[in-house]
Amino acid sequence: MTRVFVVCAAGASSTFLARRLTDLASAAGFSLSFTPSPVDVVAADSESLVAITSHVANPEVLDSFTSRGIRFVVLPDTVRGGFGAEGALSAIVNFVAEDSDSAGSIVEPHLRKGIN
Repeated sequence: MTRVFVVCAAGASSTFLARRLTDLASAAGFSLSFTPSPVDVVAADSESLVAITSHVANPEVLDSFTSRGIRFVVLPDTVRGGFGAEGALSAIVNFVAEDSDSAGSIVEPHLRKGIN
C-alpha cells in the first residue's frame, strides 16, 4: 500500500481532502492510504508520496522535497479542501502508475516536471 501525505499550508484543508481521497480510493479499489500533513512537518520516506496543493507548491518547498528524495505530485489548481478530490486522485494514481521511481512531478495544468 502506498502512503500518500496530503499537504497544504496548515493541515486543515488537507484533512478534508485526505478523508475524501480515502473514500474515493477505497470505492475504486486502489491500495492507497492518505495522511493529512502541514507542509512544514511532512515526514515522508522514500516509499511514500507527497500530494501537495498547488497554492503551497512554491519552488523552495519543491526543492526541499527533491533534495530529500521525497516523491511528490503537485495537485491541479482546482483542488481545494475536499473539492476537486476526483482530480487529485486521478493525478495521484497517474503518478504512481507512470513515475513510481521519480522524485517529483507536477501534473497538468502545470508543464514542469521535477526528477531527482
